[in-house]
Amino acid sequence: MKRRYVPGCRTALGTLVIAVLVAAPVISSGAAAQGKNHKHSVTYKGVTLEFDAALSKEYLAETVPALPLEDKSDKPDEVAPQHIVITLRDSYAGRLHREPSSMYALPQISIFPTSDPSDPRFDEEYPTMRQAVDDLDKLLGRRAASVTESIPFLPWADERQLFVGRKRLIRFRDGRGVLFLTQYDQEQSPINNRFLVYTFQGLTDDNLWYVCAVFPVAAQGLPGSGRVDNGAAFRAGYDDYLKQTTEMLNKLPVKKFTPDLTLLEEIIRSLKVGSR
Repeated sequence: MKRRYVPGCRTALGTLVIAVLVAAPVISSGAAAQGKNHKHSVTYKGVTLEFDAALSKEYLAETVPALPLEDKSDKPDEVAPQHIVITLRDSYAGRLHREPSSMYALPQISIFPTSDPSDPRFDEEYPTMRQAVDDLDKLLGRRAASVTESIPFLPWADERQLFVGRKRLIRFRDGRGVLFLTQYDQEQSPINNRFLVYTFQGLTDDNLWYVCAVFPVAAQGLPGSGRVDNGAAFRAGYDDYLKQTTEMLNKLPVKKFTPDLTLLEEIIRSLKVGSR
């Protein structure tokens, strides 16, 4: 089952006032401030970024409460410390017609603290955080563009990376990370425009913050769903299928994606995460 963080499904701890006020200070949203070159600017609790006006008309920024692991035997689904989530609303994603329940339906940028000096049990309460930070730090140190293993992803989900395409190392204003195209699922399924995502997993230079950006995208030439007529035959040739599909997506011009992938990369490059 696909899951996603739904803005407002928990009580937000922080409120952002932009241009429009809501009735109660639970979640704040509004039209983004437009800067030069048709860019919208976001500023929230030390986090700043810009996005092209073609991507979205407004955004929502909020502080999501902590959800610690209750028992070591539990799956760490949605387990995360208190963190910031910025969601692009009224965006290009509406043209992709994705299931609202999917965690890959909305463009979101999440910023997680990697530790909390005031909480001695931080690593026990958020075990996937420490593992993701360590794995990503090692991967970036080895030049992520040259490795083939699965790339860390937060928040944790009981799914696997079916493929990794268009992988590249990029820097944002105070950090670095890896940007790549992928699809997550629990089983071998076709790469399709229902679940294809362009995602960034990164760390600030001081390793105090982990950045996860998830952008739903569609690619020309991919099917609209994961349905197959002959499942057994499809699974038998799955490795070759993944290789061919990955090569096709790697060669596809950025303007053959919805949206243009360059616009999403620009969001990441503009990101700055303030100090604690």
